[in-house]
Amino acid sequence: MTFLSHAQTTLKAWIDHVARAGVTFRYTANGPEGLVADRKLTVLAARGGRYAGTPKDTQSGYVRDFFNFIGIRDIDFVYAEGMALDESTRREALDAAHSRIDKLAA
Repeated sequence: MTFLSHAQTTLKAWIDHVARAGVTFRYTANGPEGLVADRKLTVLAARGGRYAGTPKDTQSGYVRDFFNFIGIRDIDFVYAEGMALDESTRREALDAAHSRIDKLAA
């Protein structure tokens, strides 16, 4: 039996509302085709631990796969990780995330 967290079920519900046949994707003879193309997406992710780039980072792939499914392929991730470790790590993570956001916005 798999248990999902509140955050996971909330994300899944949101995805179910966004993934709409004929609106954000369509079925073709070659399989589903995304209808939300030519858009840039920035995903902001804050996590208590450090997972980016490790096998334990199941969130990034899931989010990327969903947006690729509806046609969005230009995706940047901005992470603030280690938020639950200690105050110094939390502050460094937020500063790094803000810096990354500033660079993306420039």
